[in-house]
Amino acid sequence: MLAALLWSIDGLFIRPQFYILPAELVVFLEHLLGLAILSPFILIFWPKIRALSRKSWLALAWVSIFGGLIGTLFITKAFFSAMDGNVSFATVVILQKLQPIFALLLARLILKERLGKRFYFWAATAIIAGYFIAFGKTGLDWSQIDWRHSGALFAFVAAFAFGSSTVFGKRITNHLDYRAVAALRFGLTSLLALLLLILSGSLSNIGLVSSRQWSLLTLIVMTSGAGAMFIYYFGLRRVPASAATVLELFWPFSAIILDYAFNRNYLNLTQLLALVVLLFAFYQISVSGRLKKMKFSGRVIRGQDKGRVIGFPTANLDKVDIDLPHGIYVVMVNHNGRDYLGLMHFGFKDIFKGEVSLEIFIQNFSEQIYGEKLEVSVLEKIREVKSFASPELLTETIKKDLEVLQRFN
Repeated sequence: MLAALLWSIDGLFIRPQFYILPAELVVFLEHLLGLAILSPFILIFWPKIRALSRKSWLALAWVSIFGGLIGTLFITKAFFSAMDGNVSFATVVILQKLQPIFALLLARLILKERLGKRFYFWAATAIIAGYFIAFGKTGLDWSQIDWRHSGALFAFVAAFAFGSSTVFGKRITNHLDYRAVAALRFGLTSLLALLLLILSGSLSNIGLVSSRQWSLLTLIVMTSGAGAMFIYYFGLRRVPASAATVLELFWPFSAIILDYAFNRNYLNLTQLLALVVLLFAFYQISVSGRLKKMKFSGRVIRGQDKGRVIGFPTANLDKVDIDLPHGIYVVMVNHNGRDYLGLMHFGFKDIFKGEVSLEIFIQNFSEQIYGEKLEVSVLEKIREVKSFASPELLTETIKKDLEVLQRFN
């Protein structure tokens, strides 16, 4: 939601200042400057970047091509088209409301995020509320959109690009530190945008960038560009992609507030009611956006025996390439036809090394199972992964986590 706030500042006050420049040049420069800020993280996490699976690299490529290049380029072109008067700003915004729909569908198809009916009800409510916030005064409806016009088409493509990027971004943040993900996205998008500039012959236009626009580009990097993506990926690894894309509807809410604060444009009754509904929907999404059961299997490998030292031995699994938000989960483990309740840790062991671990404490179980295969059913997420200052604090927390298992016995 904080990232969405920064994006709304960009759309209202900053990006229109680049209207006279080619959109692809604006996209290239903002990503190049963002890369200059984030590039140290590529060096810090390079060993883990090199070890990424093919599946993760494909996800990263999708995020860079669609979320970085196509999405940013087309939404910029859409707003430039609105400034030309060829399409209304309202049309651009309403078509952006399609983004959560694309993301929800793709999260279900690609990430297998199976969320409850309650979540989808409040997701739909949030999308509808966002529509009324944006158009409570103008009353724009779908029949007013000229789908043949390039501005409308640009906004439609941007909605798909950003929505799909949320889904694949979630996939990559499960397996690589969010700082490295943001840096790689800006690096790959910079290269793609440079190639586009060369092919279109627009690279020479860089001389048209004024000193004031360079200052604004720096502001974009620190706020709606690299700054926002840094914050966004930090949050994305903690929530399902389905929830993240709906929470991005904070954009119309924040845009309305900023419009009042700076332009003294007041909300009418319809918009105020929609605002209340949207905030309530956000709350419901945050408490209902938990994944339903998912299953996977993995083979037990040797770990560092840290759990055994504090009295809670865990089974480390080789299956860390799963699409699941990081956290501590209640799980059901099947071994040789018998089911056992347990607690699963899925997340980074050391955030600076970027190493992901998946280990399970199996309740009432003491067999040696190195090399054996376990079937795991994820039942419920109970908390986020935390760092502890001492083994004693970790032990106390694990004991509290184990009390949750009583509900499943």
